[in-house]
Amino acid sequence: MRKTNWKTGRGRWLRPATLLWITCIVALAGCGGGEWVPVSGKLTHDKEAVKGGTLIFNPVETKDSPGAQAATAEVQSDGSFTMMTNTTKGVRPGKYRVGYTPPPQELTEEQRKDPKYIAPPPPYMGLVPEPAEVVVKQGTGSITLELVSGSAPAPKKK
Repeated sequence: MRKTNWKTGRGRWLRPATLLWITCIVALAGCGGGEWVPVSGKLTHDKEAVKGGTLIFNPVETKDSPGAQAATAEVQSDGSFTMMTNTTKGVRPGKYRVGYTPPPQELTEEQRKDPKYIAPPPPYMGLVPEPAEVVVKQGTGSITLELVSGSAPAPKKK
């Protein structure tokens, strides 16, 4: 078996090639965590489509959802949404707590310039999604969520 002479350059290509293979193997090993499940649906309030806002799926740590990651969706004017995890369409299987942020207040230029103008609260302010938690698994597909009057959770007893 021939030894590589690093000073003369014979066999020098082996070192970068080996490092490249090791990097690829390590990178692929870290890409596990399960498959992506496409999740879309409709958000309503009083049986009417919600127009705008952002849905947030925050993972609830359980033994069944080790790879779950936070996901978001912009609610369209017809109430439809498609969940995204970073730039990937879909959600990892697992249990999620559902949150909602209302759309920003839309003011006219005149309203913005008037220092005495008091804007009404944004639409859907104080409403929370029902169900408050969802379980995403293969085949989940479409989810219907309803915004309902929310209340602060009761304080925990010591």
